[in-house]
Amino acid sequence: MYFAAENQHLIPTKDLLSWTFDDVKYDPNEPIYIDAKNASNSISSNQARVLIRKLVAGLRAAGLKKGDCVCLASFNDIHYPILFLGIIAAGGIFAGTNPSYTQFELIHHIKTAKAQFLITEPEMLKPVLTAAKECSIPESKVWIFDVLGQTLPDGFKSWRDLLNHGEEDWVRFNDEKTCKETTAARLFSSGTTGLPKAAMLSHHNFISQHTLVHEYEPKDWETRRILSLPMFHAACVPVAHTTPLRSGHVSVVCRRFELEHFLATIEKFKIREVGIVPPIAVAMIMSDITPNYSLESVRQVTVGAAPLGKDSQMRLRQLLPPGAFCTQVWGMTELSCIASMFHYPEDDETGSVGHMLPNLDAKIVDDNDKDITDFDVRGELCIRGPVVIKGYFDNPKANAESFDSEGFFKTGDIVYRDSKSKKWYVVDRKKELIKVRAFQVAPPELETVLLSHPHIIDVAVIGVKLKGKGDDEHPRAYCVKRPVKESEGLDEVAVKKYCGERLAKYKELTGGVRFVQSIPKNASGKILKRVLREEAKAELDQGRAKL
Repeated sequence: MYFAAENQHLIPTKDLLSWTFDDVKYDPNEPIYIDAKNASNSISSNQARVLIRKLVAGLRAAGLKKGDCVCLASFNDIHYPILFLGIIAAGGIFAGTNPSYTQFELIHHIKTAKAQFLITEPEMLKPVLTAAKECSIPESKVWIFDVLGQTLPDGFKSWRDLLNHGEEDWVRFNDEKTCKETTAARLFSSGTTGLPKAAMLSHHNFISQHTLVHEYEPKDWETRRILSLPMFHAACVPVAHTTPLRSGHVSVVCRRFELEHFLATIEKFKIREVGIVPPIAVAMIMSDITPNYSLESVRQVTVGAAPLGKDSQMRLRQLLPPGAFCTQVWGMTELSCIASMFHYPEDDETGSVGHMLPNLDAKIVDDNDKDITDFDVRGELCIRGPVVIKGYFDNPKANAESFDSEGFFKTGDIVYRDSKSKKWYVVDRKKELIKVRAFQVAPPELETVLLSHPHIIDVAVIGVKLKGKGDDEHPRAYCVKRPVKESEGLDEVAVKKYCGERLAKYKELTGGVRFVQSIPKNASGKILKRVLREEAKAELDQGRAKL
C-alpha cells in the first residue's frame, strides 16, 4: 500500500525553452531579473530570449555538441540563468559548482559530470585551471564570466565572445518520451556513500517542478522575489532559472547572502516572496539589525533545505506583517527540489512540511523495506512521480540502491503522516548527511580525505550540535592515529589544516577532532555512528550541566 497522489495536474511535454518562451503571459519588455545592487542592470524576457539564442550559436560555434556538459563556477548574477538556459538551449547539459570549491573537489565534480567546457569567474580561475588540466580540458574550452567588469586574464576569452556568432534557435521537441529522457542538468547530491553524485534532471523534471509548485494553486499577488541562495544549489536552481521567465516572476538577484544587504533589498524592492534556509532564518531572528528594516511588503516566507525548529518558525513569523505566510517545504536534489509544501492559501504553525505535490505517490517503509500502512507511524519516505530524477549519471550501482522495484525513490528521510491533519512531518533521517548552513556534507567524503593523511589509519565523521550554535550541525572527526612515533605529534590543528586545504570551508571540522584508540564497529565492520552520537550528546550535556 502507498499514499497515492490525491490530485493530478497536466504536465506539458515541450522542451524547457519552448515551454519558457512560446506562451508568455506577461509584458516581455518588463525587467524580470534585477541586480540588487544596481536596479538599472536588468534583463527582460525579450532580452533573455535574444541572449539565449546568441549563446546557442556561440556554443555551437565553439564545438558544443548535443549532450555535451558545461560546468559553471560562479557566484550569483542576473546572467547566471541566461547561461543555464543557453547551455540547455544549445543541446548541452548544465552543471554548476560551488565557487568556494578547492581543486580537489572541482576535479571530482568535473570528472563525475564529464564536463567538456568550463565557465568561471576570474577569481576562481586558478583552481579551475588546475582541475581542467587534470581532466584534460584545454584552456580554449574555458571562458571567463567577467560579469563585474573584471580584467580578462591573458590568453582567455570572455563568455561574451559567445554572443558574437549571430542567433540560432534552440533544440525543440514536444513529446513526453523525449521530454523525460533528455537531460537538462547534472546537479550534485551528496549521497551517503563515497563522493558526491551527479543527479540527472530532465526537461520534464524542471517543467513538473514549476508546474506543480507554482501553477497548481496560484497566489493572488504579483510575485516579486529575492534570490540570495546560491544559484548552483538544487534548492535555488528551479526558482532562479526556470520559474521567473516562465511566469514573469520579478527576481532580484543578490550576488551572495549578507544579512544587512538582504534585509535592505527586501525593503528597497518591496519583496513579496522570500525563500530561505534555516541559518538565514536564525540570523534574522537573532540579529539586532533586523528591526532596522521594513518587512511590510512580505507576503510569504518559505524555509527549506534543512529542518527549522517549530519555535524558530514562530519567532520568524513574528517578524512578518499580519497575514503573511510562514511555512516549511521538504525536498531534495533527487526530487528536483520541492516534493511537499503548503499551497496557497494554507498556512502552518506546527513544523510540518505540508502535503505532497500533485502527481506524487508516497509510501513509508520500515527497516526491512516493508510497507507501513498506518498513519502516525514513522518510517523511511519513498517517492514516485514526475519530479523524481532519471537517476545518477554514470552510476548504475547508486541507481540500483536508490530505487525500489516499483519505481519509488528511497529518500532516506524518516517521516510520519498525521492521522488528523494528513500533514507530513520529517522527524529524522536515515541517511547520515550532515546539514551545514543548508549545504549537505557527506561524512564519507570527509572520511576519504582524512584517511589519505599518512598518520591516520581509521576515522569516522558525524554531525554534532554545539551549545549556542542553534540547530546547525558541525562535522566532527574521530581519528585513530597510525601507531608509529611520527604520528605522536598529530593534533587537532594539523588535522583541521589538512582538511581545510582539500575541502570547501563549509566542510570544516567545526565540531572538533577527537583522537581515539578505535572506532566502534559491529561484527560486519560497519561503523556504529549511533554510539559516537550518543557519546557526543553526553559530552555536550555534561558541558551544559557545569554551567
